Amino acid sequence: MRVVGGKFRGRKLTPFKGSGIRPTSDRAREAIFNVLGPGLTGTAVLDIFAGTGALGIEALSRGAASAIFIDNSKAAAAVINKNIALCGLEKKGKIIINEVQAALAYLKRQRVRAEAGAGQFDLIFLDAPYNDLSLTEAVLGIIIEGNLLKSNGRIVCEVARKLPVKELPKGVTLIKEKTYGDTLIYFLEAG
Repeated sequence: MRVVGGKFRGRKLTPFKGSGIRPTSDRAREAIFNVLGPGLTGTAVLDIFAGTGALGIEALSRGAASAIFIDNSKAAAAVINKNIALCGLEKKGKIIINEVQAALAYLKRQRVRAEAGAGQFDLIFLDAPYNDLSLTEAVLGIIIEGNLLKSNGRIVCEVARKLPVKELPKGVTLIKEKTYGDTLIYFLEAG
């Protein structure tokens, strides 16, 4: 596993040892960022179910200003910390170790306390466990209801190809979908 583009292109990342985490492959990550294009400079990124942190770190490598990583596993958080340090991104990356719903509720509270526009994200990665589509759909709803996505923001949502999302919440539009092996990737936009 490595960073596939940007400032840290080619940098090897620490993989997660053990089961329970399915990192996005280098090939799929490269394709995702090809679709997203070069406009990541200065963006705020949220990496939900972050695992190794590869998606958020890739965005930082390509110019994102900050990334928040959410995962409920202390072992995953240790790997994310290691990968952030490998790239010297300690000042740009923050990890929240908690269940996703609680972490998003915390971010919503922070957003309510912040100035207008603060606490929203330009780009959100959502890569929930493949065996629980209801979790993906619930988290998409929380993102929209919590107003965590900027008005021109995008969500990249990965699901199992055999379990596509049945209905998107109001507030997001499907821009593109791509399939890579067992993975179906939705590119969504606010509005």
